[in-house]
Amino acid sequence: MTPVSAVMTADPITVSPQTPFKDIAESLTGNGISAVGVVDKTGALVGVVSEADLLPHLWEDPKPRRRDRRLARKATACTAKDLMTSPVVTIDAGDSLAVAAAKFARTGVRRLFVLRNGKPAGVLSRRDLVRVFTRGDADLEREVCDRIRQLSWGPDRVRVEVRAGIVTVVGRVERRSDIDPVTRSISELSGVVEVRNRLDYVWNDVG
Repeated sequence: MTPVSAVMTADPITVSPQTPFKDIAESLTGNGISAVGVVDKTGALVGVVSEADLLPHLWEDPKPRRRDRRLARKATACTAKDLMTSPVVTIDAGDSLAVAAAKFARTGVRRLFVLRNGKPAGVLSRRDLVRVFTRGDADLEREVCDRIRQLSWGPDRVRVEVRAGIVTVVGRVERRSDIDPVTRSISELSGVVEVRNRLDYVWNDVG
């Protein structure tokens, strides 16, 4: 299982609730990022200010409208505490990429702040997850073979081929119940697009 910490951007840039609007804008543009975390005196993450939170300041008419009252307040906000969005959608540094992908799909957010021991440790973007699929086939094949050997199956029993991230496993194992764990174990590896299991078995121990 590849953890979120392996692909996140570490040491996220943060601001305090009292940080002025202009300083936030300079942090975003100067560092080439789209959001900063807002942390309190204890270092706990209490909110996030993104580029979208600053744009209402460009409205020609900042007066509140029924549908846009939340954004209208940001049109006149001058510090992070009034600009930020809270609560923040977060994920733990030890969570898997699968957990992260599901959270992105469920929430629709563009980024997840990563926590370690309750404090911000990094930022994970959707692009970070997509990037794992650019891994080379040769590198992925080596890791799949290592995983197979950990299951005590040598190349004389199980053969592996990886093309375009699709892993094909061919061979013969002792028990039918061994097959599904192989598929699950390989599918956990980062960069795997699909596992095509072509394993046969000697005897059927599945009722």
